[in-house]
Amino acid sequence: MGIVVIVVLVIAAGWWVDIRVHPFRRCPKCNGKRRNPGSSSSHWGYCSRCGGRGEVRRFGAPGTSGRKGG
Repeated sequence: MGIVVIVVLVIAAGWWVDIRVHPFRRCPKCNGKRRNPGSSSSHWGYCSRCGGRGEVRRFGAPGTSGRKGG
């Protein structure tokens, strides 16, 4: 029982550090390309999920600390 708790704590600590170092991940809707999936070379628009950034915040990542636009 005690070894299971230690393993869970090690995994949780590793996840926490990874979230702090890499708070964003590639947008799953546009796959990081920043454009709508149905865009063409002549007519395109920004992805509606990431707003054209190509990345979204990961679950559990720290907030924007009051900054706007993120």
